[in-house]
Amino acid sequence: MLKKIFVIVLCLLGSLSIAYMYSKDNIENILNAQSAPAFILPKGSKVVLGQYDNREVVWDIGNNENNGSYVLMSSKPIQEDFSKYSNSIGCTKSYGTDGNQYAEICPNTLIDNEVNKIVLNTTELPLMSRNFFIPNYNEIRNSGSLGLSRNDRAFKDITYYINERGVTTNSAAIGWSHNILTLTQHFTASSVLLSNGSSSLSDDWISGIMECYYSGTETVTAVSNIRPFGTMIKTKINFAANTSYTDGSWHSYSIDTANLNENNELNPNKLRVQSSLTASLLDIKRNNRSISKVMENGSVDLSVNANTGTNTKMSVILYDEAGTQIQYYKLESNTQSGTNDYTIDFTGIPTGKYQVAVINEEYDASSQLAVESSPISDLLPLEIVEPHKITYTKTPQSGASAGKEYEFSKNVNAGQTIGKITVNPQGVMPLTYTVETNGDNTYQNFEVDGLNSSGASSSTSLNVKIKSAAPDLVNGGLKAGTYKFCVSAKDANGDPTTATSDSKVCTSFTVEKTDLSIAFNDPTQTKKSISDAATAWSETASATPSTGTKITYSVSGGDISLISINPDTGAITYTGSNAFGKVKIKATVDDDPTTGNDNYNSAFVEKEIVIYREVDGSVTPHSNSSDTTTPTFTASDSNISTGGIIGTIHGTLGTPDTIGGTTTTYHYGLKPGVGNASFFSVDANTGVIKTTANLGVNSYHITVTVSDNWSTKEIPVTINVGVAAAEDLKFYENSTSTTAITTKSAALTDTGVVVYATVRGSSNTNPVKYSIQDGSTNVIEVNENSGAVTIHGVGTVTIVAKKQGAAGQGDAIAYLTFTVTSGSQNFIYTDNAGNELPKTA
Repeated sequence: MLKKIFVIVLCLLGSLSIAYMYSKDNIENILNAQSAPAFILPKGSKVVLGQYDNREVVWDIGNNENNGSYVLMSSKPIQEDFSKYSNSIGCTKSYGTDGNQYAEICPNTLIDNEVNKIVLNTTELPLMSRNFFIPNYNEIRNSGSLGLSRNDRAFKDITYYINERGVTTNSAAIGWSHNILTLTQHFTASSVLLSNGSSSLSDDWISGIMECYYSGTETVTAVSNIRPFGTMIKTKINFAANTSYTDGSWHSYSIDTANLNENNELNPNKLRVQSSLTASLLDIKRNNRSISKVMENGSVDLSVNANTGTNTKMSVILYDEAGTQIQYYKLESNTQSGTNDYTIDFTGIPTGKYQVAVINEEYDASSQLAVESSPISDLLPLEIVEPHKITYTKTPQSGASAGKEYEFSKNVNAGQTIGKITVNPQGVMPLTYTVETNGDNTYQNFEVDGLNSSGASSSTSLNVKIKSAAPDLVNGGLKAGTYKFCVSAKDANGDPTTATSDSKVCTSFTVEKTDLSIAFNDPTQTKKSISDAATAWSETASATPSTGTKITYSVSGGDISLISINPDTGAITYTGSNAFGKVKIKATVDDDPTTGNDNYNSAFVEKEIVIYREVDGSVTPHSNSSDTTTPTFTASDSNISTGGIIGTIHGTLGTPDTIGGTTTTYHYGLKPGVGNASFFSVDANTGVIKTTANLGVNSYHITVTVSDNWSTKEIPVTINVGVAAAEDLKFYENSTSTTAITTKSAALTDTGVVVYATVRGSSNTNPVKYSIQDGSTNVIEVNENSGAVTIHGVGTVTIVAKKQGAAGQGDAIAYLTFTVTSGSQNFIYTDNAGNELPKTA
């Protein structure tokens, strides 16, 4: 049993919890409800009640508090120019003491009969605390029992009967007593109805209390108007509204009190009176959610519990924020029995804070007479606010290049702000935001920052930023292109259900391409001799940024047939067939096409390559030489004395001073520090070689140079004084080769490299010794005896081979230009099928 009770309690608690979650807002509305103030018709109102002669009668409220009743005075006489004087009902004359003045004294039977013709229906009968009557002086005088003042009671410029009757005095001079005659009341600007204590005829006359008084004639022709009075129980009246407020539209509620006693029936009000009809306002909802705010020109659902009657309508009353003054009224749709929702459109109602009530009332379009209704319901608060309006402003972050708002890789990276949403007016907060398409899918890259888990915020300023996982990100930034999106906002009520120009903003912006920069790794002019150019080399450039970009190489100008260039690697192949000249190459950087992107503006850089023909030359010995190729002199020749001429250098080949020109200027020189250079000089312009000291018997070795603007040729010269000419020492590729060489090259990675020099057919057994001409060892080292080469780096050096001559013979010397290149290496790569393949690059 205890277990069952425990289970039941748990179920009840769960149900209550769920009910709470679903009805919390409803409970808050109920707690905020307040009772409607008692409805009071203001003095001066006109109401429709009863019928006389088959027409509905309009009444003025002359006093709205007379012992719990409203004092009713017909707005117009029910009969005008009515005569109560008929001898058939017992009228008599009463003369004054002078015999000339008299009054006609008649019963009020005819007046009473007319008043009694006013009929009330079954709804109206319970309203009357006193049925319709002609008032007497004590009732309508100042401070009279009906509580009326002159301004409350008196028709403007119309006389009407007052119910006083009796016997006249004998003399008008002592006054006509107002309690013995049938009197009339007439309003004048200065008159004041006296209190009951007055006995002065003139006072009564001035006050507007006039007797039916005649002088000098027996003919009775006087007439006046019948104006009934009545009293109506205040608590029986639930509500009243202008008779025109029945078209189903909102009406600015007011009751006209300006026509009191103006003898008109302008702006009468239809009464809603006490009955068994009920109406309870339970909740105000929008989209099935309890609310206390709604946007201007919006609609709500009023949850009302009511019963039904004869052609009943559910009407809505809007009070001011304090709940004291009615501001607007609207006759609504047919009443439904039980608890139901009534959709109310607030189009045309100004913004502001209101209290809402309902009233369940009968509707009769054919009559303005009183109808039954419920009391006015309790009030629930409702604020009508301006609809929210959002605006979008571009707010690019810093970093873009001058003249650009948004630039790839600069200020459009994931998480960065691109714009701002501003809310004014705010509407019903919080607002729920959605980023939507503006014609394409680029909207998927953006989000509104600062929203809660439901996508809502009460902030009036929110940033729009780039999503961290945006689909169009490249290397963390939006790729170049045009982006479009819309941001829409719904208020806390889910409005507007269809977006408006105020609740939805659309925009677009362009992410500009980023400018690339590129430079050749060696930007200086490249100079290659024809022989050097025969070995392929590369001209490479670097780009910023390098990620996602590709550099392409091309020949762009000059003697374009001299070279070809690999577009991908910048590797250059000489194709000039011993031609020389200038050629221009270009390195262009743009998006790597394999990415499929277009985020960069391409850029290029150019540089110049000169392929030149190497200069050559020879030395012609002086005519005194006994050898035509090697300067050879005796010890007695004057050529070996200081200033003696040994020979002349002659330049050949080379490249014109200006590429494309025809003039080649040669320059001559002596390489210092080599051999016996200190004993000789060379004229730079003529190439004449002279001694600078007296030479003794010996072999002397010097290196002279011939240069043009592009290259220099070194020419070793042996000068024999008093000795035979040296042997012809030459370099060969190897010991078995018969072809002499002057140049040799090896790759950086080569091993077992040897240089070899010899004198073919010589009987001189002296060994050949090897050295590097400038003594450096950065590029290679060479073994003095074997000629074995040890490679250290890339570059070019001159290897000297020297063989000592036999007795009486000069030493033999030979020169070899040795170049070490970077070469290539083999490596393994894997193809798509997984095969390992060798590749050289």
